[in-house]
Amino acid sequence: MGRVVATRREARSNSARSVELTGEVSNVPHARHLVAEDLRNTNVSPTVIENALIVVTELVTNAILHAQPLPLSGTRTGVVLQWAVLGDDVLIEVSDGGGSERPRVRQPTSTEDQGRGLSIVDAIAREWRVRSEPGRVTVHAVVGPWNSGT
Repeated sequence: MGRVVATRREARSNSARSVELTGEVSNVPHARHLVAEDLRNTNVSPTVIENALIVVTELVTNAILHAQPLPLSGTRTGVVLQWAVLGDDVLIEVSDGGGSERPRVRQPTSTEDQGRGLSIVDAIAREWRVRSEPGRVTVHAVVGPWNSGT
């Protein structure tokens, strides 16, 4: 049990954070905890934090369950979670090695037990998109406060 399943390191800018997660679903709560602790030390509203944590959960889970792992530091493989505070918004990016299909919103039947993750992200995030490059797929989402007048 002394095996490291995630490492935290600074990303390129002072406001961005990044964590490498090995491909076990048990790392999803760990990812949520890291992001929650970091965001609670900012001026981001509690509602935006909670919505960001839902997006983190869905994107990390999807990457672990449905994509090929990325090479991480050392000999480990998994996914990379990055987040940054941009004013009142939180930018979340999850990168993996790509799957058999490009990530997209699905319309699962009521009897299917999977396929709702990106529908949830689509409902919560102000915007989201998929960026592909050879051997790497990144889902990018921006979560922020909703204006009551829109």
